[in-house]
Amino acid sequence: MKTLIELYDPAHPVKNILAALIFKPEVLIFIGLKGSLTDRVQSLVERLLRRKGIEAELRFMEPDLKDGNRVVRMLEQITWEHADCVFEISGGPDLLLALVGHFCALRGVPQLYKDVDSQELIWITSEGERREPLVLPKLDISDLLLAYGARLERTDHYYPNLGDAAQEACIGRICQVFLRFLEEWPHVSIWFQYVCRNAAEEEHAYDCLEVSEKRDGRVNMLLRQFKNLDVFYALQKAGAIHDLAIDSRRVCFRFENTEIRRLLTNQGVWLELCTYLSAAQTGGFDDLVMSAVIGWDYENKNHYPQNEIDVVLLKGIRALFISCKTSITKRSPYDLYEIKTLCERFGGDMAQAVLITADNCLNTNHSLYIRAREMGIVILDINTIKKGNLGRELLKIAAGRYHFPE
Repeated sequence: MKTLIELYDPAHPVKNILAALIFKPEVLIFIGLKGSLTDRVQSLVERLLRRKGIEAELRFMEPDLKDGNRVVRMLEQITWEHADCVFEISGGPDLLLALVGHFCALRGVPQLYKDVDSQELIWITSEGERREPLVLPKLDISDLLLAYGARLERTDHYYPNLGDAAQEACIGRICQVFLRFLEEWPHVSIWFQYVCRNAAEEEHAYDCLEVSEKRDGRVNMLLRQFKNLDVFYALQKAGAIHDLAIDSRRVCFRFENTEIRRLLTNQGVWLELCTYLSAAQTGGFDDLVMSAVIGWDYENKNHYPQNEIDVVLLKGIRALFISCKTSITKRSPYDLYEIKTLCERFGGDMAQAVLITADNCLNTNHSLYIRAREMGIVILDINTIKKGNLGRELLKIAAGRYHFPE
């Protein structure tokens, strides 16, 4: 295919470029409503295509649909200049679709339709209809954000290196300890922060793995927050710490490594980690990011806002934007509005907002659950997590196979 003509749909910036990514045409012509193909839109389209290695000549056209004859003359000019062209008719304004469909039927110009749900390409030619599998191009989260005019600025929390199997297994075991001791976990992080405070003042704080701290009044007060020391022995069994010794005078132990030390002194990261690891272990997602700080403008203009999203998952062209809340007991509906707004802003109608909580949602805040369901937000709670079904449920959501429980 040398020339692809795409009917531009402002509501679906990713779908607008899928055919170009699949067929890699030499010439790519976008036709849209007046005012839809602004300089900003053209810049975004070009940036994304060049990022994906598409070097096609780009043309952007905005016909006045009120004058049907002029639109037809424009189509005749395009097909005369590009006799080998194909019209991609999966999106675009209804009137333009009708005009193009009628024109192609009369002139015998081939048309192409993408059915993303059934993953089929449908060719419509003078010889009839032909179907073939639709193999979606590989996109990452930065591609998706760029399509919507945004950018991934950074990851905000300390982001662990999960490329090492032993390290990932250790973090997975710590996640299980976190879920087992949910009520005490806030005290765990504060305790680690305090007993590590002297080392934290050093230039290379996180290189110091050995901790030996006198049991002063503050340490004793913190220890009284725990029913017993089981959580610390569980962390030792998980391989997070070693050589744990707590007697009447001192607290001594050694961290497994610097990454584990950073994570154990970070209270808010563990539900995100549980979610991220559960998704990663399915092997079914094309890209995953945790603690994603997203800038609202791809050019990184200083006056544009930023938002942090706990976990973003991408499968094909469908993204999950996930907010992780350890407790939702006192959460207001504004938490739902926030993740819903960010999901729509950065992923469009192909994206799904998800809230993951370590509470039993139906018992703790049933009204929030009902509101979320009405807003189309999926809530996965501690019951799903403890059953080990979190990763599978996230895959079902990404595949469009999730059904809200009554």
